[in-house]
Amino acid sequence: MRQTAAAARAAADRAQAEHVSARRAAAVTAAQSRLRAAETGLAAAKLADASAQADYAAAVSRADLVHALRERAGVTADASRRVLATLVRGLMQQSGNSTLDVLLDDRADQDLLFQLGTLDTLSRLTANLDDVRSRVAADVSREQVLEKQDAAAQAVIAAVPVSATRAAVAAAQDDVDAASAALADLGRSVPATTAASEVQPFPATSTVADTGRLSEQGWTAPAIGRITDPFGPRLVHPVAGVSDFHRGTDIGAGCDAAIYAAADGVVESAGVLGTYGNWILIDHGSGIATGYAHIAPGETLVSVGERVVAGQVIAGVGSTGASTGCHLHFEVRIDGTAVDAVPFLALRGVNLGT
Repeated sequence: MRQTAAAARAAADRAQAEHVSARRAAAVTAAQSRLRAAETGLAAAKLADASAQADYAAAVSRADLVHALRERAGVTADASRRVLATLVRGLMQQSGNSTLDVLLDDRADQDLLFQLGTLDTLSRLTANLDDVRSRVAADVSREQVLEKQDAAAQAVIAAVPVSATRAAVAAAQDDVDAASAALADLGRSVPATTAASEVQPFPATSTVADTGRLSEQGWTAPAIGRITDPFGPRLVHPVAGVSDFHRGTDIGAGCDAAIYAAADGVVESAGVLGTYGNWILIDHGSGIATGYAHIAPGETLVSVGERVVAGQVIAGVGSTGASTGCHLHFEVRIDGTAVDAVPFLALRGVNLGT
């Protein structure tokens, strides 16, 4: 009877543990889904912001050009007006009362040649005046057209939603941070019994000591972005068919973002490698190597045997292989065994992830 009761309690405990585990797995799946959606939203917001910034720069460039042309047209119109005023004054001086009296005097003894000379002078001035008036009209018209274009260009600048797109990026980043924090909280709140049952099936990795090899060599972060999936056991598989144990550190850099060589070395492999997708492995010597996975198609910039230096751009971030979105899967290997890249790089002065 006691054995039956004990077995019943054990079965109840197992059922409860399985229920808690299932609820936790569902919560983690939901949190990861929320994070992926937030990251997608952030990428879209950044793209919209980049487009708005480009539109704004183009609008400002055009507005600057139109404004400069408007100012130049204003100077030209003012100069034309001054020329016109000068000619009008000259004509008025030439056609004063004394000149008109001479032209209208019908006395026989008046000098005919003098009259003809005066008429010729007035004719030339009048012709010049008509030309200048036409020029002034054209210059003023151009100035007015450019004034309207200047105002329209300023309106285009004001219509570009740069403030709104920047606010959208900030809001999307807040969503990503909140989703990331929620996922991290789930990881920190694992009950001891649940954690033991979940972690137990994962294969253990060989214990490899970081003895400080290559500590004096220059090291740098392989990509810019926050850590989206750390090294270690996976509670939930993001993609079917991947290992239960994550042997790298995922960095959430955007699509086509630069991937940098973490240290000096020689490219050992560069090509497609199963679930890694497009992959690069760099041998740094002394048993240390680094790997870079999910590289975008056509964005592998180095080849086998090539020597690279720390910080050199070697590829672009992508989502090839078993990947749910653009990110860099980064590995550090000591004597062929993957180790956690975060403490490894921290001991060498590099903080991995933002």
